[in-house]
Amino acid sequence: MEPDFGTYHHSTPKKSKEMRQKIEKIFCPLLLSLYSDDSELEILDAGCGLGFLTGIAAKCFPKSRVYAVDVFQHDSLSEATIEKARSNIKLLGIESRVGIVQHDLREPLGMPERFDLAVSNLVFHNLGKKRFLAYDNVLSALKPGGYFVIGDLFPFIKKDMEYFDGISSAVQEKWREGSSKWSYRIISARRN
Repeated sequence: MEPDFGTYHHSTPKKSKEMRQKIEKIFCPLLLSLYSDDSELEILDAGCGLGFLTGIAAKCFPKSRVYAVDVFQHDSLSEATIEKARSNIKLLGIESRVGIVQHDLREPLGMPERFDLAVSNLVFHNLGKKRFLAYDNVLSALKPGGYFVIGDLFPFIKKDMEYFDGISSAVQEKWREGSSKWSYRIISARRN
């Protein structure tokens, strides 16, 4: 049995699967350009959904531990329940290295300066202006020098880049697909 990572809103199961295949091909090399594959990292998957990016991070860094955090109540991903996320993590065979926590990213994580790396995929655009509060909470959970790698739709990219430029270093757009306001982009920011 294979994991079911759901269908993104405004998509079909086939298009969602194709998008995830593309994202995996981009995320793995990008993450491995930041840390070696034998690193023992503490990784935060901010808005883990059904565990797709959790699985990628665990695969890239087999000696690391991943903390998957989500509200598990948003309609942007079909059937996003904590039970289904746990089932997917078990199917991936990484349950001994993954902790799953139900938590709203707009609230402080209560884990200051713990993580070496935070990753996220298609989460923050759903938060509107409150995404900046969620960005703050994720970045405050990173150790100094830790990276936040976020793949998302950035309809107001200038504001997001200004935010990241103001509180982090080495901010870069690493990948982009499309040229519209709702283009999918991957941004990497290093915490000061």
